[in-house]
Amino acid sequence: MNSEETSLLIKQIMGQAIAEQARRYTYCLIYKEIGETKVGTAVAVKVGKRFFLATAGHVIKDAQSVKALMHDQISSDFSDFVAKHYDSQLDVGLLEISLCDSHRFDFLPQDRLYEEIEDTQEIPAIVIGFASQFCNTAGQIYLSPESSLRIVRCDTLTLNTFVLPVSKWPSEGLPDEYGINRQLVNGHDILIDYTPEPEIKPFTSKSAGTDNPSIECLSLDPRGISGGGIWLAQIAESEEKVHSPDTRLIGQQLGWHRTKNLLRGIRISAWLDLVRERYPEITTLEK
Repeated sequence: MNSEETSLLIKQIMGQAIAEQARRYTYCLIYKEIGETKVGTAVAVKVGKRFFLATAGHVIKDAQSVKALMHDQISSDFSDFVAKHYDSQLDVGLLEISLCDSHRFDFLPQDRLYEEIEDTQEIPAIVIGFASQFCNTAGQIYLSPESSLRIVRCDTLTLNTFVLPVSKWPSEGLPDEYGINRQLVNGHDILIDYTPEPEIKPFTSKSAGTDNPSIECLSLDPRGISGGGIWLAQIAESEEKVHSPDTRLIGQQLGWHRTKNLLRGIRISAWLDLVRERYPEITTLEK
């Protein structure tokens, strides 16, 4: 194996390691709106001494009920949230989890939230979420005549992509939910290239570093990943030349613009502003 092949293999393994770390903090949200069951995504984050699920505002705004699916895929799902807050204008939201229930989740430390990103060049990134097309009810286990557990199978959609620099943003803006073009705000919005390949290679922690066979996937519908994390895809190098995945959360995915092959997101600073507003006692969130 020559040096170029070795470098490519290292990048592949590190890319998988970054995705595996990010998936650890990513949870599927199942919610109901006017009788219709939908799927969304959230990232578990600890800020100060409080525990949150960070998601998109539209996921929880009109939800009649919200449940977080545990990583074991069993939907005796968690639904006892201390509080629900959202900002309709910024489209960010949060669900607060109590201290006594926090052991059920893996929380991203606050120091892995990265508010400052470069917007003059393309930035390698991954977007992770629970696409609706990959979620289904696998079965039901009856514990007794009165109770049962529903098994829900949800696989994450992991998109390896890049954040577009401001110079490549559409000058006319992007249409909102009413079809009216809205100008994008520098230092606030995030635009992500969304051009899925016709074939994908599924990777798991057990297959890291191996050349898995490709699977034909002609259509990747991202609906359901709203609220999912936008993560920096970078590799940190120590003074001892040791490489390690640099998993930092830079934003949240909010919308899909099919005709332009773009995903729209918002910087994580907008979500932190919501936390600052609702929890002013958290003094560790000073800008």
